Amino acid sequence: MFAKERKSQQCLLPMLPLISRYSTLNPTPPLTDFSRYIAPLFGLILFGLSGCVETEETPTSTGTPVSQYVGDETCASCHESVYMSYHRTGMGKSVSLFDSNTAPETFSDQDEVYHPESGYYYKPFVQNDTLFQSEYRRDSNGQIIHERIHPADWVVGSGNATRSYFMDTKGYITQMPLTWYADSKRWDLSPAYEQTNQRFGRPIGAECMTCHNAVPDHTPFTQNHYTEIPQGISCERCHGPGSEHVNLQQAGLGPEDGTRDASIVNPRHLERDLNLSVCQQCHLTGITVFKEGEGMHTYQPGSALTENRTVFATEEQLADPERFGISSHAARLSRSACYTETAMTCVTCHNPHTPVAELEEDYFNETCRSCHTPDEQDTPIMCSREPSHSVADKDLGNCVSCHMQKSGTSDIPHVTFTDHWIRKTLPEPKKPEDIDRMLTRTTPFKLVQVEGQQDTSDPVGMLEEGIAYYKLYETRHKLPEYLPGIIQSIRTALNNGADHPEGRLSLGKALIESDSLLAAESVLKAAATAYPEHARIHYWLGYTLAEQNKPSPASEAFRAALNISPEFNEARLKLAIQYASLSLFDEAEQEYLEVIRRDSINHPEAWNNLGFLYLNVNRLDEALLFFEQATSLDPQLPIAWTNAGSIHLYNGELEQAASVFERALDVDPQFVPAIGNLAQVYWQMNRPDEAKSMLRRLLQINPNDQRALALLNQWN
Repeated sequence: MFAKERKSQQCLLPMLPLISRYSTLNPTPPLTDFSRYIAPLFGLILFGLSGCVETEETPTSTGTPVSQYVGDETCASCHESVYMSYHRTGMGKSVSLFDSNTAPETFSDQDEVYHPESGYYYKPFVQNDTLFQSEYRRDSNGQIIHERIHPADWVVGSGNATRSYFMDTKGYITQMPLTWYADSKRWDLSPAYEQTNQRFGRPIGAECMTCHNAVPDHTPFTQNHYTEIPQGISCERCHGPGSEHVNLQQAGLGPEDGTRDASIVNPRHLERDLNLSVCQQCHLTGITVFKEGEGMHTYQPGSALTENRTVFATEEQLADPERFGISSHAARLSRSACYTETAMTCVTCHNPHTPVAELEEDYFNETCRSCHTPDEQDTPIMCSREPSHSVADKDLGNCVSCHMQKSGTSDIPHVTFTDHWIRKTLPEPKKPEDIDRMLTRTTPFKLVQVEGQQDTSDPVGMLEEGIAYYKLYETRHKLPEYLPGIIQSIRTALNNGADHPEGRLSLGKALIESDSLLAAESVLKAAATAYPEHARIHYWLGYTLAEQNKPSPASEAFRAALNISPEFNEARLKLAIQYASLSLFDEAEQEYLEVIRRDSINHPEAWNNLGFLYLNVNRLDEALLFFEQATSLDPQLPIAWTNAGSIHLYNGELEQAASVFERALDVDPQFVPAIGNLAQVYWQMNRPDEAKSMLRRLLQINPNDQRALALLNQWN
């Protein structure tokens, strides 16, 4: 198609290729955006995809397990009362469909939420029993100049603390910008959105999805593609796959009376460490490094969590007397004398089958009293505090309120939660708004291993620590100070015999972040040889090659990633960009169209780049539609605005062209192609002073711009 049309078509404006860098609004933060565009001066722009962030476990192929998952409904056939009770708990309601009849959220005209850094407004509303979130921008007169509206496909969270919302775009799951905060009964930006507004595009990886749900069917190597989304944490997350148990029961081959059933896991009968592992698979907040061949979906109750993963946390997360995370239960509990000096487990205090709201009012105090009984029969007072309370208060008071801090959390805004570090003396509680957030810290954190013995002199331990620090850098705390230590640690571990695909990948990405592209290429080529079926290694190799302007080998690497995982849409978009740079326009068109067919919402750059292809063969009407679609998805793209404006300029639609170029400069006042083109528009509109002012503005940015100098001399 394109090869034939190109023979007779001319580009719209003189093409003077310029390779530069451009940062978008972090569509896949928190990686540094190395996006590239190819721009003619004052002309039309094609731009590339920023590096995507993947923090998922290595996919595995473990063969057919002894027992398969059967689903909660199968469990209900014999355990109906437990099933019904459990599905009223927070875990049982962790992922659900929105139901306006039972939803705890409230809605009013006052629910508008503004994010000043990005200029977006957000508002939730319900229509026809569906929850929607709208995003819009206003001009200086208060008129709405951009709006997107999307339905919420999934609700995440029981509503005890928060309710967040997921979008499903043909299996690509992303988070929505607004969260309902139950404590304060308010709508606000989702956690971490205040720092980086990811709008409707925050990818939901396997770790996040699996901790909030039954085991989902995650597509290997993709950030956020799923073929099935369960509804809520299932019975089998704690009891293990149930098919063997069900088959034996149905065949009348269950255990004899008085004997334990070995066909299903009952955490109550496990040794303490194994019992705790069941809860810690999700309630041990930190940086998770999975063992090679392991992942969230491979852990099964009855085994030790340390065989599946190593978990690191910041030193402060464990020891800070005031700050704690919303899911830090296990790490904080481990500091308590109740835990270290007894055989206490999570289920000592918590019945996972019963909603907290349905427990007796004094349930937790009675649990405390079951261990903390008077030492002597003639000493009736349980509490040993100084006589600041009456005898009755000491004996009958609220143990939890005195010994477990209830305060704001360090990671989730607007939430008050119970710290599970049980202490004799508590610090003063803090309101959620008074807690410093981790992302605002300007000095590096120190990571410590949460469970097991940390030995960073061992190559495996050193490698895992290096991976953990890179995940901390990439996903939570992007300080360049981490990078030299990461590179040194992983290189030393690999040179001393340790190996792990995520270690090689983390080293390669750390070198990219350090602008050591040749070194990254060498590391990732070796990794692709060692792990030829690892799609993300091929992707990042392609990314490194593309950054060095090596389109042929880069396209081969991206194609290798797609051959392994066809749903890896970020690799497909990168492949299309490389095809375009090789003048393989038909191939580029097909890949762009396939990106859009798979996910028409989360890749505005694909719409822009496809429009760029069509524009250069004078398919102007189609190109303009694509550019307008790109700006409707992301009005913060000066690239797409400038391309659209160039079509209006070519068509002689000067008013429209001026308006569109001005929109581009509202986004980026120093965007040279928009400035240059707007100068030409003003000149043609007989506004010479404004035209020359635009050229002077351009020359302040680029004093050696020859075309601007020539035009300014000509116009004077």
